[in-house]
Amino acid sequence: MAEIEWKITEQMLSQELVSTDNRWHISKTQSGDADAEFFLTNYDLLLSPHGTGRDYRECFESFIADCDDYIRKVIAIRDEARMHMEKLLKAAESLENQNRESSHEH
Repeated sequence: MAEIEWKITEQMLSQELVSTDNRWHISKTQSGDADAEFFLTNYDLLLSPHGTGRDYRECFESFIADCDDYIRKVIAIRDEARMHMEKLLKAAESLENQNRESSHEH
């Protein structure tokens, strides 16, 4: 009977993290020993500004107004992301300090 030989393929890992309100999505992929890659998006920003109307003028006016709304939304979401990142960095720094203190105690 012939022996079975197994070929080891490169492992591909994929994970998606989704916020409880389904607005924030982070995809994490990693192939073999390569560094992980992350892709972050906010679903509130998927629909780009657009305009509608009965004529060119209305279409452009509504587009410009929608751009203004979109800019406000982008700024708010950017600020939300910045605050979240600051919280993560503070939490990581706190953990590092705790680890340093506990390693000095032993």
